[in-house]
Amino acid sequence: MSHSYSSALRAPSIFFFAVMIAFLCGCSFPRIIILNDPLSAEEHDKLGRIYESQGKFDLAAQQYEAAIKQDPKSVSSYLLLGDLSYRTKNYPEAESAYHKAIKLQPENGDIYNNLSWVYLEQNTEIEKAEALVKKALTVSPAHRAYYLDTLGVVLLRQGRAAESIIALKEALELLPKENAAYMAEAYGHLAEAYRTAGDEAGALEAEKSANHYRDRK
Repeated sequence: MSHSYSSALRAPSIFFFAVMIAFLCGCSFPRIIILNDPLSAEEHDKLGRIYESQGKFDLAAQQYEAAIKQDPKSVSSYLLLGDLSYRTKNYPEAESAYHKAIKLQPENGDIYNNLSWVYLEQNTEIEKAEALVKKALTVSPAHRAYYLDTLGVVLLRQGRAAESIIALKEALELLPKENAAYMAEAYGHLAEAYRTAGDEAGALEAEKSANHYRDRK
């Protein structure tokens, strides 16, 4: 990253002036204050991801927050902070980050879907979670399979087991079969929906499929 030559030349004189004032006033040696962040938002994000991969979640969050301070319009920084906060169960922070990301990129259905899961994990404001995932289905139809899985869970939380089964079965038809993790999760949701609907045979069959995909992960 480039630096201003004029700033570099001024720095020694400013430092000398600060030392002289401290000496004349009989104060302690002054601290050196860095006025400008030398890293870009992208560099903060990269460093944050490194910390996150090492399990240093507090340091990762600090980097994402620094990225946002550096570039308040960085959607990726808000998403990284939101995703990390969701995984660490800091739901208020996740909610805030996702809301800000939506304002910056309202055409991104994944953000609505992720925010829907924030409410699902807390089992609160399920109606709002439903509205969010339906918005996701509208703005990003290419990801319909993933959003239908979310919708299935939303409907199940509302006691609408039959509708949940329909949504989840469609999700499973559309999900890429090579993605074992997603398939296992969706079949797990379907098993729960069948059991809630009183269909134990359907639940057992769905659990069998879920275990099949879990073994492939």
